[in-house]
Amino acid sequence: MYRKWYLYNSCDSWFNKTNQEWPWRLVAFQRINFTSADILACIQDSNIIGMGGSGVVYKAEIHRPHSVVAVKKLWRSGTDVESGDNFIGEVNLLGRLRHRNIVRLLGYLHNEHDVVMIYEFMPNGNLGTALHGNQAGKLLVDWVSRYNIAVGVAQALNYLHHDCQPPVIHRYIKSNNILLDTNLDARVANFGLARTMIHKNETVSMVAGSYGYIAPDYSYGVVLLELITGNMHVDPAFGESVDIVEWVRRKMRSKRAVEETLDPSIAGECKHVQEEMLVVLRIALLCTAKLPKDRPSMRDIITMLGEAKPRRKSICASRSQKTGKEKPIFSTSPVMGLL
Repeated sequence: MYRKWYLYNSCDSWFNKTNQEWPWRLVAFQRINFTSADILACIQDSNIIGMGGSGVVYKAEIHRPHSVVAVKKLWRSGTDVESGDNFIGEVNLLGRLRHRNIVRLLGYLHNEHDVVMIYEFMPNGNLGTALHGNQAGKLLVDWVSRYNIAVGVAQALNYLHHDCQPPVIHRYIKSNNILLDTNLDARVANFGLARTMIHKNETVSMVAGSYGYIAPDYSYGVVLLELITGNMHVDPAFGESVDIVEWVRRKMRSKRAVEETLDPSIAGECKHVQEEMLVVLRIALLCTAKLPKDRPSMRDIITMLGEAKPRRKSICASRSQKTGKEKPIFSTSPVMGLL
């Protein structure tokens, strides 16, 4: 914590010093309308919009022509610097990812000591804040919105696991690493520069376990539970040493499982919404099975989610939305898609 506090309070002077001592190189993965000087000029304490385990994120407004990007200065250890070729190789791999539910890496700046990542900017923040922070109850006000996010994240993970060569495994799937664009479509972010090749007969969960991090299929199930219950993945109200997975499993054994498990702000007393949410809840419990072999693949998850697609408008009359009839909810496809 002290390290982050110190870096947070000395970013301006540190970058000024670094710019003078080490030249920066800009590598772009698509056509861009800014220079390295434009990006470096925005790396100031006043532009910080977030800080996490992998770095500091800045909002960078470029004025010629006007555009906004997210700039992430990575924390880097001595080991990272020593393995610079592999590090840059993984960054280049991430730059080639193309999916509507993955935040685009526009390019990066690097010198002999540091790397600065440049991403498209997501105006609606992250899913964690939308569910649990100061945006709770303002953005994701119905089950359809949350369902669309669930599908978008699944589509992104399916692309990474099955359509990329070599397959890419996201080590940090959690609500704070799922960003929301202008249309509230999900964009998976913060890969942590993690790339793992899956060899023959190996599953994503097996590879994840061998490297000591939580498998993305399990983590995805946790995100589903957050979308369904409205609760954080850990909460003192669950009890000592009880996470959201165990809490939900216990609640499902009670007679009041629906009332006590589903987020009342979106389920209300709408029976059809409760039924739709319970179907996705069952998918979440499959994803969080204790044994990796019992968890479905992302392809199977997408198929199951397709069968669970909401058919009617999910805003309940109990939320002062009393209307005579329910209208169709989709005019376009619902399957849409840094710390």
